[in-house]
Amino acid sequence: MHVDQWPIDAACPPWCNGSHDHLEAHGASHRSDPRSVPAVERRHGTDGLAFDHVAAGDLTVGVESRWGDTWVWISPEDNVRRGLVLSKESAHRLARMLVALFEERLL
Repeated sequence: MHVDQWPIDAACPPWCNGSHDHLEAHGASHRSDPRSVPAVERRHGTDGLAFDHVAAGDLTVGVESRWGDTWVWISPEDNVRRGLVLSKESAHRLARMLVALFEERLL
């Protein structure tokens, strides 16, 4: 992968908020400020299978550079474990697909 990466010994990227994890032998992990997106989602019910209720909340979105690669994370504000951490390229593909679905009036 290593596309548009930040070298381990480089200064912070322009989007870095200055909050770092220092990883042994791997330099620093750079993070952007999180951004919130209001969202409504269908959630699993108590059986863990059926989507039986709707919940409103925020999605948290941000950028991180770790081990030389740039990642995009998306997670519900109340449950980071249900989130996604995508490569920059995968996040671009997802964004293009969502735009295409709206342009085709499927959404």
